[in-house]
Amino acid sequence: SRRWRGEAPAPGPGVIASQSEPATRAAPPPAFIPAPTSVPAPAPAPAATSAPAPAPPSVPAPPFLPDAPRPIVVPPLRPAPGPAAYSEEEILTLHPTAPRIVRLREVPGVFILLFPDLDSQGAALTRIAALIEKRELPRDRVLDDEELARAIAHSGATPATYYYGHNYRGSDLLRFFALARTAGVALNPGELWLREQLESVVAMGLNPAGVAFLGIPGLDHRVDAAMRRAILRHEIGHGHFFTNPDFAAHIRRVWRERLTPADRAALTEYLARAGYDPTQEELMVNEAMAYLLFTPDPRFFLEGETGLAPGRIAQIRQLFLDSAPLLASQNEKGELP
Repeated sequence: SRRWRGEAPAPGPGVIASQSEPATRAAPPPAFIPAPTSVPAPAPAPAATSAPAPAPPSVPAPPFLPDAPRPIVVPPLRPAPGPAAYSEEEILTLHPTAPRIVRLREVPGVFILLFPDLDSQGAALTRIAALIEKRELPRDRVLDDEELARAIAHSGATPATYYYGHNYRGSDLLRFFALARTAGVALNPGELWLREQLESVVAMGLNPAGVAFLGIPGLDHRVDAAMRRAILRHEIGHGHFFTNPDFAAHIRRVWRERLTPADRAALTEYLARAGYDPTQEELMVNEAMAYLLFTPDPRFFLEGETGLAPGRIAQIRQLFLDSAPLLASQNEKGELP
């Protein structure tokens, strides 16, 4: 998730059984033809008492009918089609007037939640941020409206600027909605819309733990085009981390084995000041990577604020890039992913 430096820490498949054909019976003469009168009808034969009447000779079914009833198999439903896919540059040209979900063409497991502005984004995602990432807030229950308002006020932000961008695994969203239902927390229209989008992605047959949802605001007086581009770039970094296990494992390994304790402490302190929960190492690893590799805008990230020397920041950035299993050809050219 991205924080703005200008703000305070900011019917179903199956088998349908067919029915057997009814036994053939003599049909009565039509009502409009008179019955014959010169020949009396023969008296019915007495019923046999010693043995049952022999069965009539079998008549083979016509060749166009099956020899025996066969079940009709209904094929299973196909996965629902997903949202339209766009490249990163194409996404920046989209300016919806209502929340919309699209798919990142370069990384199909990444879904972009496009909002008209920061206010509509905050309404849909701020309560989730409080559960998943924000420091000094419970990780095991969803805040109600009053608790959320107090938490936002305590941070010095507003519901719109609690985060400027958002990123969550699909499994995190499932947990949020399950906890909200258990606690009886009433969801607002933005959160209900998000739940519908999550359900549509699950209906595609995707594993929620392997997909990412990224929140991107539209342009308004607080977000210009360059900021929006930087937010999208930063959040796509998280999308790689959530959907590419090899890349995530590489970043974790660098964090634990190549960074010094002083490096980790400085970056953790920086992220904690920005409002992230410093007790979650995975969150620290993910955010440090996204800031160093995917956040070129100094309005969102200033190296000097980390407490590390500029030369050391460059070294850590190169450690993250070296041998990263993500866009290796670009890494060899010395370019950021």
